[in-house]
Amino acid sequence: MNDEMMDFEDEMYSEQEQEMMRDQMKDALARKNFEAVDSGDVDFSNFYGKDNQKDIEKTLCDMLEHFTESEEYENCTIILKALNEVKGTFKTV
Repeated sequence: MNDEMMDFEDEMYSEQEQEMMRDQMKDALARKNFEAVDSGDVDFSNFYGKDNQKDIEKTLCDMLEHFTESEEYENCTIILKALNEVKGTFKTV
């Protein structure tokens, strides 16, 4: 019985570690993608109507969710602007 309990605890700890590692990887990816968005090197309005428009929208929405959860609202503003450009909602001049 004691060995079973130890195995269960090890498994739970391992799952918690994996979840923490996933969260860290998601954060690193969101921040790396944000650097690309914030750099201004990408004209997101060029993706409007393209084959990969939905993929770009999903990535930006995932980033928006991530930075909303971490209460980094300045980043959200920049991402939302790019998302609106991809959707063709408005274009910057």
